[in-house]
Amino acid sequence: MNYMRRLAVPGLSNCRDLGGFACHGGVTRFGVFLRSEAPCGLDESGIQALKDYGLGESFDLRGAEETAWRPSALEQALPYRHIPLKGGAETFDKKNLPQGEFSWDKVYIKRALEFPHWFRDAVTACCETDNMVLFHCTTGKDRTGILTCCLLGAVGVSREDIAADYCLSEVYLQDMFAAMRDGSLTIREGPSNFKPYVFHTPYTAMAKFYDFLTETHGSVKGFLLDIGVTEQSLEKLRKKFVQE
Repeated sequence: MNYMRRLAVPGLSNCRDLGGFACHGGVTRFGVFLRSEAPCGLDESGIQALKDYGLGESFDLRGAEETAWRPSALEQALPYRHIPLKGGAETFDKKNLPQGEFSWDKVYIKRALEFPHWFRDAVTACCETDNMVLFHCTTGKDRTGILTCCLLGAVGVSREDIAADYCLSEVYLQDMFAAMRDGSLTIREGPSNFKPYVFHTPYTAMAKFYDFLTETHGSVKGFLLDIGVTEQSLEKLRKKFVQE
């Protein structure tokens, strides 16, 4: 199998393998976790490309309204798990926003404080499955980004590499963003008047989220342990995700 960082999957532009990052004791293994935007409307060639790569399961991080509006094409093709995070990124309304000047790190920190059980459940699901997993939200940058931070951070990938990986979404999603702006892609029911910040993934946002986790819990792994992810689950994660 030829593994690669960015996958050429028909119908997806932001599909990436989390392998190849230096971490504590080795490097993250390819063929364990994929991240992407929502795989909605994939035709057979896109689904088959993912199967050929070895994908065995998908985790959908979107809310119920989002999944009803745009169902995942993988729901009927592979084992599928719905692990929704309330107050999701592109679909949130004003009451879900942090107070003061907007920045993505505030949103991510607010999610960690309000929904620790979601982080626990999503990370544990990733630790415990034996399948190659693709996890996604709508664009694959926010909810997907904070879960990626937890998985990479748990095995010791650096702050800089985690934040740099997060930044790539803004590059790869330009066509999707253009379609969202002009209305040719509707990701939710109702008006789609997006604020400019929806289309950005600044380095500082993920770096500050990482800093919050490490400053309040000692490390990303410390955060996960404090919210209920078990040592046994994190050891399973390390064994399958780290190549020494």
